Amino acid sequence: MKFVRTRWFLAVLSLAASVWLMKAALKIPGIGAAGPVILSMVAFVSAVLLIAPETAFWLAEQIAKPFANLFFPSESFKSPPVSYLLAHRYRSERRFDEAIAQYENIIEFHPRERDAYLELIEVARQLGDEERAEKYTALMQRRFPEVRGEWPQAPIE
Repeated sequence: MKFVRTRWFLAVLSLAASVWLMKAALKIPGIGAAGPVILSMVAFVSAVLLIAPETAFWLAEQIAKPFANLFFPSESFKSPPVSYLLAHRYRSERRFDEAIAQYENIIEFHPRERDAYLELIEVARQLGDEERAEKYTALMQRRFPEVRGEWPQAPIE
């Protein structure tokens, strides 16, 4: 962190020189403007290099963030998208414990997904876990009081 102020001061001077040289180059006709334009670019690159230690990481992060969010969602996404694919796959393979875990995951992130409750209750009953089926039936009744007549019933034995 030595000489940070000095580097920033030199960067500002270099940037000012770059602007001044470019303005001067615009007033010169023909090939005679090449010298000031080249010097202006050198001054601009010098300014960028002088401030690079403090700005490179931040700038790289800002540029990379949208691309990284495609593969690794950040805090801007409150919950993952709803997908029943894995739960249905586990259920079709009779891997009921994993299916229950997936349905519980859907309910955790999307508590208004009524189908997740219905399917979870059904899988819990297939597995013989009446305690879990009753727990989620009660939870569903609290979250969806408007559709009381559609509750899954315990299997008749």
